[in-house]
Amino acid sequence: MKYLTFALHEDGYWISRCGSELAWPKLDYEAMTPENSYAMTYNLDQVSVFKVGKEWDLLKWTKKVSREVKNIHRAFWGMNPLSGPLNKWELEA
Repeated sequence: MKYLTFALHEDGYWISRCGSELAWPKLDYEAMTPENSYAMTYNLDQVSVFKVGKEWDLLKWTKKVSREVKNIHRAFWGMNPLSGPLNKWELEA
């Protein structure tokens, strides 16, 4: 069974951990075009926890993650999306 844990990077993007691997967002420079006003898009990349280095200290591990973010990371790891009622803190946001 796979378990995911989530962290918020100091720069504001979400990281997930599954075992000894991380789903780390990577900026897609090719998608930044004048047609979309150079909007930044990210793709998740699988990285070993041992290759993160000093970035590890910039992560804040938390359980308060929106369902949208969880489902994006669950799809990356090959898991089914979450469904059901929202958590109390998700309703307040």
